[in-house]
Amino acid sequence: MRKIFSILLLTIFIGNKIQAQSEIAFLPLSFQELKDKAAKENKLIFIDCYTSWCAPCKWMDKNVFNVPEVANYYNSTFINAHFDMEKGEGVMLRKEYEVQSFPTYLFIDHNGKLIYRSNSKMPVAEFLSVGKKATDPAQSLSALKEAYNKGNRDMKFLLDYYDLMEHSDRTFAAKLNREIMEGFPADKLNTSLGWRAINTLGHSKEDRFGAYFMSHQDEFNAFASQGAIDSLSDRMVSYELYGLMRNGNEQSFREKLRYFKDSKMAFRQKQGVMLEADFYLQNKRYDDYMKLVEKAYKGILKDDAERLSFLARRANMRGMGDDALLPIAYKLAKKAARLEPGEYSTQSTLAQICLETGRKKEGLVAANKAMNLAGTTKIEGIVQKLIDRLNALP
Repeated sequence: MRKIFSILLLTIFIGNKIQAQSEIAFLPLSFQELKDKAAKENKLIFIDCYTSWCAPCKWMDKNVFNVPEVANYYNSTFINAHFDMEKGEGVMLRKEYEVQSFPTYLFIDHNGKLIYRSNSKMPVAEFLSVGKKATDPAQSLSALKEAYNKGNRDMKFLLDYYDLMEHSDRTFAAKLNREIMEGFPADKLNTSLGWRAINTLGHSKEDRFGAYFMSHQDEFNAFASQGAIDSLSDRMVSYELYGLMRNGNEQSFREKLRYFKDSKMAFRQKQGVMLEADFYLQNKRYDDYMKLVEKAYKGILKDDAERLSFLARRANMRGMGDDALLPIAYKLAKKAARLEPGEYSTQSTLAQICLETGRKKEGLVAANKAMNLAGTTKIEGIVQKLIDRLNALP
């Protein structure tokens, strides 16, 4: 009777979810039960591989998985499930399918064979495209591998194969990267396929794709949104700035930093603060660091918990516990935890810096909040060690 009642509840759960079509219906089934259901319904299994601490995973939950268009397609096309990669069967699945980053999306048949995979935070249109590729036999892992071994070197094909292999076989993906970078026709760079190749593989003006993009940005408006073009430009300039930072070339660093600092866009100004802060920390110019961060704390970053918390962690790590940096690190961490008290990262950062500054009581409050937000055995173990160290303070 109890078994029948459980099946009835599951049926109601599935029916309500699919009928509503307001979000992806992730089924509370074991992996074997998912395979059985997939065999019965002749569908692929879609698995969202996540962790409790993964911010991009939470973003997908709030911004993509609950979009009706996405729900309608995934609920009608796949058997959907999600597994925490640090708990239960998720640990086995992570090892079996070599999940190395979060979120990762696996598309598996009823025999457990991996058909397609993707990863990362992405907008609705891209996530729908991923689902459609998963159902295309020509895009399956086995089909792409067979075509490659038979000598297919079409650039679109190579990019499709690279996308699939990037997070499952990085050595082979690097080989594909070189083939595409070296073999892409020069007269095709200023095309939609060229944009895709550059956006996927370009890193800085030091590589072929990056050099072309940085000197022809205006030509890509026909193939990409201005936001996407700006994002790639930011990525490449940041890459160059970190190189200048490592080389200690302050004059060139400051000249290039103006790209961010002089921008009218707030997100670029914020990135400029983060890069300049890293420069000061790397060169142990702590007075300059504190002046910069204090100004940002009251201004551009005053409501940005994520960046404030990151700066606090960075100061503590790069300063290696230097007493000169601890007051500002504590100030940043405390405000970040106040702005976003329900985030593991803000509470754990505050707890760690309280440990460094001898604030036992406040540190234990933050550490216990972090423990409640941790959600996995691995993270709980890290927090418990922090709690033990705080308890050992006088």
